[in-house]
Amino acid sequence: MSALHQMTMSYVAEEDRILFRLSTKDKKEYRMWLTRRFIGVLWGALGNTFAAKEDLVRITDNAVKDAVLGMKHQEAVQNTDFETPVLEDVIDTTSNTGPLLVTGGKVHAGDKVTGLVFTTKDGSDVRFNLNEQLLHALCHLIVTTCQRAGWNLDLTLGDPNVVVPTGEALVH
Repeated sequence: MSALHQMTMSYVAEEDRILFRLSTKDKKEYRMWLTRRFIGVLWGALGNTFAAKEDLVRITDNAVKDAVLGMKHQEAVQNTDFETPVLEDVIDTTSNTGPLLVTGGKVHAGDKVTGLVFTTKDGSDVRFNLNEQLLHALCHLIVTTCQRAGWNLDLTLGDPNVVVPTGEALVH
């Protein structure tokens, strides 16, 4: 797969699934169904990926670790573009079959890049790499889409109550 261009998620009530659209810079789009069960398993693997990051491994106090992860997550989400409309002039690689049902996967944690492999019901693999900011963006998409779905999954990344300063001057 060529370089990642855009990721989007939407809840489709009729299917009770999340439609994950992944487009590449060469204008190919992969559409995949993510189930509630798969999201639960994936979330655990993503959490382990963040916990293994070198800067968090050194922190021994769990409350501090959660605060740092929460700040990193908020900062990454604030610096991610979620407003650009979905490209419409893409080649839908699943136009003949419809979205692929993801039944499993693997997360390959790395220092700079995390590799994800989604295995589909038909046995094919969709592979893509995410830097840390895009990994946080994926987590944000998962959380917000699962909330819209009403799936009541406990999906948090770090301490959600930590506030990241926006760079504006503070008045005392």
